[in-house]
Amino acid sequence: MRLHHPTEAKGRPSRRIATLGVLALTASLTAACYGGPKGIVVNLYGGASGTGFDKIIANCNQAAGGRYTIVGNLLPSDADGQRDQFVRRLAAHDDGMDLLGMDVTWTAEFAEAGWIRELTGDEKAQATKDTLQPPIDTATWKGKLYGIPRTTNVQLLWYRKSLVPTPPKTFDEMLTMAQQLKAQGKPYEIGLTAAQYEGYVVNINNLVTAYGGTLVNADSTKPTVDDKTVQALAMMRRLASTGVTSQSLSNAQEPEVFADLQAGRSAFSLNWPYVLSAMRTANPAIVDDLGFAPYPSIDGGTPKVTLGGMNYAISTYSKHPAESFEAGMCMRDEKNALSAALDGGDVPALATVFDEPDFIKAYPMKDVMLTELKNAVPRPVSPVYQNISTIVSTTLSPPNQINPQKSADKLRSAIQAAIDGKGILP
Repeated sequence: MRLHHPTEAKGRPSRRIATLGVLALTASLTAACYGGPKGIVVNLYGGASGTGFDKIIANCNQAAGGRYTIVGNLLPSDADGQRDQFVRRLAAHDDGMDLLGMDVTWTAEFAEAGWIRELTGDEKAQATKDTLQPPIDTATWKGKLYGIPRTTNVQLLWYRKSLVPTPPKTFDEMLTMAQQLKAQGKPYEIGLTAAQYEGYVVNINNLVTAYGGTLVNADSTKPTVDDKTVQALAMMRRLASTGVTSQSLSNAQEPEVFADLQAGRSAFSLNWPYVLSAMRTANPAIVDDLGFAPYPSIDGGTPKVTLGGMNYAISTYSKHPAESFEAGMCMRDEKNALSAALDGGDVPALATVFDEPDFIKAYPMKDVMLTELKNAVPRPVSPVYQNISTIVSTTLSPPNQINPQKSADKLRSAIQAAIDGKGILP
């Protein structure tokens, strides 16, 4: 995700926890500056403030043996703000950015602009070895690999077992259960992200694909908004207007959705795998009552949910591409990928980590995740994805005001304008 994250996104369990991570990283960077990193510096942008990531940087700097020093640099906390900084600096050919922690939706745009290096030969082989295929696909544009897959992500259905003995398989079942709980005076809310940002686009894409539709065609040359999109928008309006979601739904991002579950307001929560590890810290009292299940579908079949995650790309303008590649590979190796999964709730792109005993213990939902990953779908793969994303989130906000047919018609024409290079700019 951007999230999911993203990255996508990339909500964390609370602002306090995120702040602690930033403070820890700031302290390590301050020490590095006053200690004066000597020799080659690999400047990392993106993901450096994640919980426990200062430990990963320290591990890799030790492994480098003085040949280079990785320095983590802070970015805005939201994916859109991160992208804005990347775009401004890369467009100016800034050579102060080496290793880029990129949302999976940016690959096509950055590759097409010539901002990131293609990985070939031995580097390509190393970057893809033991790696799940969906993350590899997110780092690929026009058959060429442009990134080292670091994390991946799919949303799950989280629910309170004391309220929901049998988790719903469909959206209809979930809505009915929520209405019954509400009538009984019990916690009933369905938590999901619907603020005007990337997390909302993920949920729209989830519904469109659930009905068997897409927003653009395979080669990103035209929109594919059709009756399936209309059905998806009708379901989103229904979710938003039947009284079973938060009153602040149109402002809800991942932290707010997590907070509603943590505080006992939600019976159901559509969110990323980090929820379990975060809840162990935020509210241990409800961890044993926290169940997980596949994301709801329309017909009860296997869901096709939106793929999230992050890849490491090397800036075209970096003066140290070899060292940057080595640093990226170190920070996502088995040891550090497991560390990030346990400390920060980051789902690894390396398939081998899923077999580690500590990972299995911390992620009892790993089989559900792997099944969803095999069937996961990307958001529109396009150099103008940011425009498409902005169009979707603004056109369909707030969700309770969606007019399914009219909104779909507006989406179709606006997406075509974006593909043609007209209309909204990021």
